[in-house]
Amino acid sequence: MSQPTSITGPTYTHTIWRKREKKLSITQKLVGIVTTNPEEKLNKFTIQHKIYWSSQWDNKLRLTVPLGDKSPEETLANLGALMKDEGMDQYWEYVTQFHTDDPCKVDPRVDKIK
Repeated sequence: MSQPTSITGPTYTHTIWRKREKKLSITQKLVGIVTTNPEEKLNKFTIQHKIYWSSQWDNKLRLTVPLGDKSPEETLANLGALMKDEGMDQYWEYVTQFHTDDPCKVDPRVDKIK
């Protein structure tokens, strides 16, 4: 007799974000040169909040975080709140999410999200 198969749910949520297009005035551009740029902020954000995986392509961003003992909705809400608290929401807007049991396993169709 065969062993029962254990069915486990997803353990990681992959969130896709789109870069916000902002029209900046000359003053805002000059201030931006002096202050931290979005890429530096993103790097600090991923390290500080232990984001498992971060990748960028075109004008998109994928952040992968473990679900832990939370639901996908709670995890997304927490990540969104962290991004807002850190000021990342001014650079990125949420597009979609998907779930997997492997943080490195991503459907190739993700790269085609518009």
